[in-house]
Amino acid sequence: MNEIDFVILWVDGNDPAWREEFVRTRQAENDDASEIRYRDWRNLHYWFRSAERFAPWVRKVHFITWGHLPAWLRRDHPKLHIVNHRDFIPAEYLPTFNSNTIELNIHRIEGLADRFVLFNDDTFLTRGCRPEDFFRRGVPCDMARLSVVQPSSVGHIIYNDLELINRLHDKRTAIRNHIARWFSPRYGIVSLLKTLTLLPWGFFPGFNDSHMPQPYLTERFRQAWERWPRELDASCRHRIRSLSDLSHWLVRYDMLASGAFAPRSMADCRLMTLTDDSLESICRDIERQRWRMICLNDSEHISDFDRQCQRLCEAFERILPEKSSYEI
Repeated sequence: MNEIDFVILWVDGNDPAWREEFVRTRQAENDDASEIRYRDWRNLHYWFRSAERFAPWVRKVHFITWGHLPAWLRRDHPKLHIVNHRDFIPAEYLPTFNSNTIELNIHRIEGLADRFVLFNDDTFLTRGCRPEDFFRRGVPCDMARLSVVQPSSVGHIIYNDLELINRLHDKRTAIRNHIARWFSPRYGIVSLLKTLTLLPWGFFPGFNDSHMPQPYLTERFRQAWERWPRELDASCRHRIRSLSDLSHWLVRYDMLASGAFAPRSMADCRLMTLTDDSLESICRDIERQRWRMICLNDSEHISDFDRQCQRLCEAFERILPEKSSYEI
């Protein structure tokens, strides 16, 4: 089958019931996670508008939620599958406020297509996309570029993923066996030079993570659970993100090291961090549809959240003014 689904994770950080359970779980886990991670920029409806306008070929949208739903969402839409955490995540991992746990169990969603694209609610399409932007020759499109992991809380999780990858794959053999995929001209000279610079390392020091909508095959998740059942089980028992977590990048890194991907350029994609200084230029990029896909990374450097939120929505409204069929 050539069908492709979209999967999007969403949380309403303003829901009192969610907040009560979140605070209770956070205290039990002795966690001090920043609530910025769960802040709502009130632009989810633009995600649905962009999916309908720029990727009308999508078979189904799987909308993953703790249980709350936007008031404007048309729940009976034929392409929409509303998925509660308890519908697919094993009971021993619930309740969870850990996106890594949610994403590592994605393959358990009932009715999920063999090929799907994983979105977070901060990733958007802003220009027309084709199925070939995500899958070619039956495998996900991706960029194999070596990188060095930067020390951070997320970096610790990536280190955990890389430890398992380096146990399984010999770097030199993996690259030699798939040399054309690792050194595709699609990547551009800068990316190729970065990979060349890190070739002498005897192991995978890291992969470039674009933080864009990520295409996957469901079978790769099943294989990961067969290969690392103990490690994945331990990770998924963390109710809130932990430094010892694994992430869905583990599946992606295994895919890259195995050569199970088709090379693509990421020149039409952009990760942008929302700050007081950057927001206006980000909005201009959205209005001009400069990029095909974007990730809007939240940060603590927003002084007037409501005003900046309104400005960002105005930018999306310029390119997506009409309601989608997902909206009441």
